[in-house]
Amino acid sequence: MPRLLVAVDLPETTKDQVLSLRQDDLPPGRWARREALHLTLHFIGDVPEAVARAYGRALRQVAVPAFDLLISGVGQFPIKQRPRVIWAGVQNTAPLRELYEAVGAALESEGFRRERRRFHPHITLMRFKKPLRRGLASRWLQAHLDFHAEPARIEQFTLFESQLQPGGAVYTERGVYSLTTA
Repeated sequence: MPRLLVAVDLPETTKDQVLSLRQDDLPPGRWARREALHLTLHFIGDVPEAVARAYGRALRQVAVPAFDLLISGVGQFPIKQRPRVIWAGVQNTAPLRELYEAVGAALESEGFRRERRRFHPHITLMRFKKPLRRGLASRWLQAHLDFHAEPARIEQFTLFESQLQPGGAVYTERGVYSLTTA
């Protein structure tokens, strides 16, 4: 069964800017590979192939204008506990929320159930196998709170299949969907 997610793949120049955050002064963890940098809109999970095809067809109906993605700041998950993930923040602008909602509605039309938790747009930079002790990432997070990437023009979104590998997930495009342009 394919393991699916719908995401915004980042332009190469944006990936360059985000990758500039990679530094050796963090405890050992796994930095996201360049080809894995994306903004997840909806994680779907494992589904039968027929359902995957139905989701792909439903996503063709999404009609949302292209927009600028604004990336700024850094943070961690869980937010108030020992971190397992370090991320770059994405501003939850009205156009991004419109895309998130339209994709969710298209998937729901084929039986998908959305997560109940609030959408927290981010780009995963690093994962830790075990939660870090408190404070180990604090200095790095403080030093990069003011990080800003140049606005990234988003003109499409992607249905990805994710295959888990020892070195991290490998993402394969199953469908690329254009946003509307003026």
